[in-house]
Amino acid sequence: MNQRFHIVSVVLITVLSIVSCKNQNKEQVSNPVKEAEPSQSSEGTNPVIRHVRTADPSAHIWSDGKVWMYTSRDMEDATFYDSMDGYRAFSSRDMVNWTDHGEVLHSRDIPWGSSGWMWAPTAIYKNDKYYLLYPHSVLGSKDDMRCGVAVSDVPEGPFRDIGWIEGVEGQWLDPCVFEDDDGKVYLYWGVKAPKVARLKDNLLELAEKPRTIEYGSDNFFEASYMHKRNGVYYFSYNAGLGGFYAMGDSPYGPFEYKGAINPKQRQDHHSIVNYKGQDYFFYHWQHWNGGSKFSRNTAIEYLYYNEDGTIQEIYATNKGVRKVD
Repeated sequence: MNQRFHIVSVVLITVLSIVSCKNQNKEQVSNPVKEAEPSQSSEGTNPVIRHVRTADPSAHIWSDGKVWMYTSRDMEDATFYDSMDGYRAFSSRDMVNWTDHGEVLHSRDIPWGSSGWMWAPTAIYKNDKYYLLYPHSVLGSKDDMRCGVAVSDVPEGPFRDIGWIEGVEGQWLDPCVFEDDDGKVYLYWGVKAPKVARLKDNLLELAEKPRTIEYGSDNFFEASYMHKRNGVYYFSYNAGLGGFYAMGDSPYGPFEYKGAINPKQRQDHHSIVNYKGQDYFFYHWQHWNGGSKFSRNTAIEYLYYNEDGTIQEIYATNKGVRKVD
């Protein structure tokens, strides 16, 4: 009996040892895979830019096949938006790993501007060049903001200031530039009452008198944005309490109000692109790693449309988006 028990014990110990070794080998094989793809961990990919504070992402697809993103720059211990300075450029081929191309334009490079006060930029490729259009306070007056224009031969900059657009001024104007399928370029801007006007090809002059946008509501605050899908124009914006939108059949409107896109993000300032067949929504957070409404970080979510063309609401997540080939 004792001999049989001894034999059974040895067999059990041997089996358990083999199983344990196999499990250890599995762990040793699986660990490097997990380390090689940290973006797919349970922590998620948002915010996508973490080594510096960035906000107001303006996302674009240029001819090089990359996603390009131009952002404003928040300071770590900021107590207001006056300290925002130094636009940055980022690029990616997979929506998860982003190359920081550094600072592309700073207030010290703008002879007509104040120090700081560099708010949400927008960008366009036109005339075989890359342009940044941006709000900036003129010397000696923080409340007098102009829509500056800067140019570069390459998407990564640096950009060179070439002046401002006459007739586009105020505060919190946060411009958005949009090129339609026929090559005509429109500028959207304003606070509380959104404006639109077509730009001349030099991007330094308005081609017409500005129009006030009718969008079926009265909750507009700032951060106009325009994109087009299947012949439909989507006018979206920050209402001060999240992102909302309206739809129309003309870049001027009138637009039919549809409600919220991103209602939970108080400071929603977004842009939208379609990359490799998927729509993406770029915006910023203020609740990551000790952030605040003056110290924000860029994040990305998937964007989905309903069959009637309306947009499904965005819910901010830590998960973010997955890497694409």
